[in-house]
Formats: sequence, structure tokens, C-alpha cells
Amino acid sequence: QVIGVYLVFASLIIPAIAVRAIDQPLASLLALLVGMGGYSAGLYLSALFDLPSGACIVWTLALSALVFAPFTRRFQASRALC
Repeated sequence: QVIGVYLVFASLIIPAIAVRAIDQPLASLLALLVGMGGYSAGLYLSALFDLPSGACIVWTLALSALVFAPFTRRFQASRALC
């Protein structure tokens, strides 16, 4: 039951944190992509290695946000130069 709470929290918060430096119209799309990537990778790893789905999704959501973070900073820096 606790992992369900973590899954809901991660699904709502992690994609939003990953795109917090980007303007709103583009941020919604990128947050959706981060979430979809985390969910699909988590379900794939869960099926591949026979691991609990909720925990795999939470971890891959966090990893997808970490992978996406440098691109967010680069995008914000390029907008500051314009």
C-alpha cells in the first residue's frame, strides 16, 4: 500500500520538477514525455526482470527526470541568450 502512495506522489511531482525551468506551453508537453518515458521504462523493466511494477516506475521516473535535467538547464540558458 505504501508503494502506491509513492507511485502517485512520484507521478504528480517528478515530471513537474523535471521541467520547472521551462515556460508553460512547452513544459506541459515535456513533463508528459518525462512521465511517459518513466512509466514505459518502469513497466518494461518490471516485466523483464520480474520486479514490482510500482517500485520500478518510481525509480525510472526519478531517473528520467535526472536524465532530462541537463537539457532543461541548457534550454533555459539558450533562452537567456536570446
